[in-house]
Amino acid sequence: MNNANKILGSALMLGSVCIATMERISVRISAAIVEAGYASGGNAREMVSLNDNGPGLLVYFLFFVGFILLVSGFPGSISRKQR
Repeated sequence: MNNANKILGSALMLGSVCIATMERISVRISAAIVEAGYASGGNAREMVSLNDNGPGLLVYFLFFVGFILLVSGFPGSISRKQR
């Protein structure tokens, strides 16, 4: 079970980072598309306000659960095994 916890914890942590990265990339790309639309019409480039509120609670929750699983995947101290 220890290896499964390590693998699952690592996967959840990496998954949460990927979700946060994709969210930030999609915000930047959508703003660039809007700015390109203004430029193609011959208008001056208008700055678009980005609604970049950061990652949602899901990203933090997945990272926290992944960290807990990763820590629980490592064996305890030697004195615990001797009992």
